[in-house]
Amino acid sequence: MKLNNKQKIAFVLIDLLLILIVLLFCFYIYNKKPEIIKYDFKDTYNEDKSLDVTLVLKTYISKNIYCKFITEKDESKWISSEKGKCTYPVNTGKYTIKIKYNKDKIVEYKKDFNIDKVISIKINEPRKYIAVGASFNINAFVDYVGDVDTSIKYSSSNPDVISINENGDVYALKDGKATISAKTSNKLVDKFEITSTSLIRPRRLDNNKEIVSCNTYTKEQVDLLDDILKYEVDKAGSGTRAGVVAAATFLPMEFPYKIPYFYENGRLSNSERIVDGEGRWYHKGLYLGVDKQNTVKNVLSGPSSWGCSLMNWQYDSSRSPGEYYPNGFDCSGYVAWILVNGGLDPGDRGAGITDADDMTDLGELRYINYDLMHSGTVKPGDLIGWDGHIAVIAWMTDTSIYVTESLLPGVVMDEYDYSSPYSRFYSRYVYTIDMSNQYTGEGNYPNIWQ
Repeated sequence: MKLNNKQKIAFVLIDLLLILIVLLFCFYIYNKKPEIIKYDFKDTYNEDKSLDVTLVLKTYISKNIYCKFITEKDESKWISSEKGKCTYPVNTGKYTIKIKYNKDKIVEYKKDFNIDKVISIKINEPRKYIAVGASFNINAFVDYVGDVDTSIKYSSSNPDVISINENGDVYALKDGKATISAKTSNKLVDKFEITSTSLIRPRRLDNNKEIVSCNTYTKEQVDLLDDILKYEVDKAGSGTRAGVVAAATFLPMEFPYKIPYFYENGRLSNSERIVDGEGRWYHKGLYLGVDKQNTVKNVLSGPSSWGCSLMNWQYDSSRSPGEYYPNGFDCSGYVAWILVNGGLDPGDRGAGITDADDMTDLGELRYINYDLMHSGTVKPGDLIGWDGHIAVIAWMTDTSIYVTESLLPGVVMDEYDYSSPYSRFYSRYVYTIDMSNQYTGEGNYPNIWQ
């Protein structure tokens, strides 16, 4: 159909009108204010306890989008948006958010951010084992931001065996197991399993314990005792001073019976052990029960585990050859056991200052005097003794030193006051052996009283 002039003009006007409408619409959209359609928060907090928030913007066809976060105390720089998103670390408070677009246009929004929250709960240094009758505090730590409810609710899965009060004090009531839980106000939970056992006792000094009986422990009981010892050493740090402290305090303070004194029946010959387990036990764990006894291959009078009758072969000033005594440790055998279980291997060494390798060759020998003992260089895990005798410093305070050793009464630990130069300690012990070169570090010293 052929259009006349009027129709042609009408179509042109319509086209122009449509173009104008499109231009006006584009101008409107181009200048339409960007909108915040979403606030996305990061899952983890920053080191300064701020939290990254990402503004998800609806920007239409605006260009050159920038964001700025303003509080009463602070103002950020302009942050360039990427793909319609701006990210900034915020704290709890009132914010003015400015969005700049199309070079010089600015729109402003108000937003109250509340990032206050309990972030996590962690039970610090939980105990895997506890003696029946003992107690301790689990010391749970709550990490939080701002003003929140930081209370903790404690519970035990088996309160008749192991109970816990509102302060986190754990009490072992009888043999068994339980799971201890700590829950925050926003239902975050940390938990650990704990075993209560009468195979160990609450830690204390006691040199009047009964001698351990012969082969009264089952394999399962010995395995549990070995696991308790290993756990405590590993927790302190195997191979560290603290690991040796854990091993040194186990038999005298935690094991309920005394290991007797027994003068060694044999030593190494051409680097081969000719006697094992007779006054010396060069293995990890406790030499108890028939199963442990049956692992011993090199014997002279044995095998006889701790507390079992064993014939003595050597004269040691108080015991005669051919007589029978309960098997146990001589002094250097006990020190060797402590070091082996603490993560070191001292080798088969005696106690005296001799031409052969002995315990005094493990480190620097320093003669004891008041100044040395107060110099800060003598530490738990160092050896101590006199010519012919060796022991271990198990613990020290500013005024007291705790020495564990095997003497004729058996394995003991004694406390000595070293605060006065006239105390008995200075007349009893002659030298210490600095063991610093033997340890991998200080480790995590245990609380020897818990």
